[in-house]
Amino acid sequence: MEYKFIGEIFEEGKRLFIKVPFNVWEVCEKKGNIPAKVVVNGFDYECKLIPKGNGTYYIPVTKTDYKNISASEELRISFQMISELSRINKNSPYSLENPIRRIDTIKVLEDTKEGLCCQGCIAMLSGEPFEKVADLMGNKKGQGSMSKVIETLNYYGIAHSNKMVYTLKEGDKLPDCCIVNSKGHLMVFFKGKFYDSDRGILQDFELSKITGFLEIFL
Repeated sequence: MEYKFIGEIFEEGKRLFIKVPFNVWEVCEKKGNIPAKVVVNGFDYECKLIPKGNGTYYIPVTKTDYKNISASEELRISFQMISELSRINKNSPYSLENPIRRIDTIKVLEDTKEGLCCQGCIAMLSGEPFEKVADLMGNKKGQGSMSKVIETLNYYGIAHSNKMVYTLKEGDKLPDCCIVNSKGHLMVFFKGKFYDSDRGILQDFELSKITGFLEIFL
């Protein structure tokens, strides 16, 4: 569904925003950071609507987007909710029906940059060179995130579960293949072994140190 309104851009904390003039919780029946396709005066882009409390939401406007918007005092604005951002997978040659490869082995990486564990996990799962994945996702420390990991998995057509699992109890088993989050550091778990782009292959890892995992379907 498309939501339309007239609004304006304002600055808060050195960032630019547009305020949605209605209660998003009530009208859209959504909460949290909401992926959306936004159109402002004919210029479209994707972003996540930012919750400010009690159903109030802001639409972020980057400086680059602002330069592309035909600005005026009154802006014609619309947005549609989407399942996820597609900045990475927008022009992908791959799909779930045509993935980059069938995951039957994992090759541990060498000579990766410290702090790029998100990129390392994708490289190991996709079989692509680390440098190529880093160019796609960003090759600076701090440019990785779970949302970007999921976008890139989709780019390569790698099937995965819809959400992270955070309730891992003693005695539970990990799926045959998954991306494991250990307090912000990501690794690949594949058939009994942990593949860490920083430390190599780990034969064992304490489950108590795992804060969540995303299953990769084989």
